[in-house]
Amino acid sequence: MDVVRQAWRYVTAVAPLVAIALACLSGALWSSSPAAAAACQVAAFILCRLSWRWWVAIPIISVAIATRAELLEKPVRESLSQPGSRFVQGSMILGRPAGPFSDDRFGWFRDGESEVKVMIPRALEYRTGETLEVRGKFFVPSGERNPGNFSQLDHWRREGVFGGLVIREAESRGLRWQWGAFRLAERFRERLREGITRGLPDDSKGKEVILAMMLGEKPPRDSEVSRAFRESGAMHVFAVSGLHVTLVGTLCWLVLMGLPVPRRIGVVLVILSMVSYAMVTGARPSAVRATVMAICFLGAFLVRRRPSLFNALALSFILVVSWSPAQIFDIGFQLSYGVLASIGLGVGLAYRLTGRIAELDEFFPSRLMSDWGRRWMSVRRYFASLAASSVAAWLGSLPLMIWHFGMVTPVAVLTSMVLIPLTMVILGGAFIAAFLGMFSSTVGEWSNRANAGVAETAYYSAELFSDIPGGHWHSRKLIDADWVVFDTADGGAASFLDVDGGAMIDVGGRQFFYRELRSILGNWNANVETVVVSHPDGDHCGALPDLLSRGGLERAILPSEDALSPSYREFLERAGTSGCEVEFGRVGGRYSLDDDVWVEVVREGLPSIRVIADNRMMVVRVHWKGWKILVTSDLGLEDELELLESGVDLSADVILMGRHEWGVSGQKQFLDATGARVVITSSAQNLPHEMPKPEWVKMVKNSGQALFNQAETGAVSLDFSEDLLVVKSFLDPDQTIELQR
Repeated sequence: MDVVRQAWRYVTAVAPLVAIALACLSGALWSSSPAAAAACQVAAFILCRLSWRWWVAIPIISVAIATRAELLEKPVRESLSQPGSRFVQGSMILGRPAGPFSDDRFGWFRDGESEVKVMIPRALEYRTGETLEVRGKFFVPSGERNPGNFSQLDHWRREGVFGGLVIREAESRGLRWQWGAFRLAERFRERLREGITRGLPDDSKGKEVILAMMLGEKPPRDSEVSRAFRESGAMHVFAVSGLHVTLVGTLCWLVLMGLPVPRRIGVVLVILSMVSYAMVTGARPSAVRATVMAICFLGAFLVRRRPSLFNALALSFILVVSWSPAQIFDIGFQLSYGVLASIGLGVGLAYRLTGRIAELDEFFPSRLMSDWGRRWMSVRRYFASLAASSVAAWLGSLPLMIWHFGMVTPVAVLTSMVLIPLTMVILGGAFIAAFLGMFSSTVGEWSNRANAGVAETAYYSAELFSDIPGGHWHSRKLIDADWVVFDTADGGAASFLDVDGGAMIDVGGRQFFYRELRSILGNWNANVETVVVSHPDGDHCGALPDLLSRGGLERAILPSEDALSPSYREFLERAGTSGCEVEFGRVGGRYSLDDDVWVEVVREGLPSIRVIADNRMMVVRVHWKGWKILVTSDLGLEDELELLESGVDLSADVILMGRHEWGVSGQKQFLDATGARVVITSSAQNLPHEMPKPEWVKMVKNSGQALFNQAETGAVSLDFSEDLLVVKSFLDPDQTIELQR
């Protein structure tokens, strides 16, 4: 008990604001998780000082934060819960860009007396702080209809965005001086970007790494660079966050150490350098949080107080949560505070282990060490401290990484010891190259090439660590089901089969690929080695060239040797030189996907002389552990009758179908001939001919077949076992069918 009492006294003395921070967390959590909020409230009372003022302050602060969260989130939540669009007219103030790769901007739109925060697509032609009279279309997109995708609505809700606004007509009313600092930061960012990449080829990996580390312009998730850093547990060096802000402050301090600058003035200059860097990199939440943390910690020197990591961390937490309570649900927020708290708690314990590499023989007097020996000892101590911080940070991030990403990267401890020093060198080299480039373009280019060499060393180091056996693995299955039938919302088709190497039956159009599929496959860390295309139509195969460019595609089973679709022809031209084997489906053909999974061609695709694309599809049946899934694509009335007359085996447990553009799909005698108990049909609410007719829906249900209309269900998942097949809706998990043998 004495140890516990002493620890409690130490915490309340050194970091009294931790109790207030827990009270703020309790208030922010109250509406979403009352149990967690109550636990934080109890912890706040336990860690507070024994004074009636603290006991009164904690519930008041919790209620205040909960009230603020409700006042901020309720209007946004109500707005985003009503998908739709309408034309509006009013005035607007343009804000900062939404991200380094985004051409969207935040803005504040006033229609009458109310003013709301909106997201403005394709608005980079305008300037931050510009006032406009606009006429446009306000819209709220529908919720996510596919698993594994980034939730735009959740992101907007955390940012306090009421919806999007597409500008149709705009007339500038001038610039607001209050936004001058942001405009200056954006101009400096463009000049800095030009300065740190001058003379580097566009396909240079060194350039990608420099832009990612310096400005946060991360390469695509499926690129080689992103894969290497992700699998080596070093993606944090790509996000402009606490690490980068701290390194910039450290670089500034190293420069000031060689100058006759008083300590307090030096601290002010370090803080200004961090604030400037956060502004130049877009004032993103991660950089702003890190800057607030640094100001809270370094501010102790300015008021002649001894800094406390936990007190500074708690103070920054209070400020950030008071400003935006919804940030506690952001993954970056959780990692920022979780990792720093873990370092503060565990670095001392970790140093007991890692500090052995910096131990001096106890029988050797330190005063007898040579200058080289002292320098070498300093290096050893630096890496011992870095290793202790890496171990503590990894342990702190481990639960969050497992919870959010299902990924464990023990190799990250070693990776950080190599990449953090290299990151500091790259940041310093980029600043030096940009500075020298102001006086001589040639010298600036030489400096950039040298810095690119260091950046490529960082990339190859990350790649080396990512290939270490057991260095990273997934703690849980990222894909929710064995087979996911995506809702493309445009009448097309795409589905992913979680088999060895990964496979897809249809891939959707290019718009669907860039809007959703690319992100989903990246979040699932899924490869696609085999593609089966049922229909040579843009909404079914338009993403084939993009999937080929993504890499890893080894085999494609296609319906015909020619088609009018430009994407289809482009794929055929590129496949041979990209290492992808192309096969054309033949009736009776059997194509293995896994030990218990194979594809059977029931009907061949017809040549392009049949001008109607919906008459040229290939019908396949997937056999999965004895279950049969018939994929009919957009098969129409005439072709269904031909299949019935041919006597071919059409038996299936589930039918996956689309809609014929000019005819009828899924007639009763055809569905009855298959014996299917579940019918999954695509739809597109903005295309009437792609929507199932009410009479057809009634017919299917009266026939005793379970219907999954994707206009209502969104994506549909299928899970297979020897004796059970589970079919589930994404939008309504209660709509679940279990088929038993």
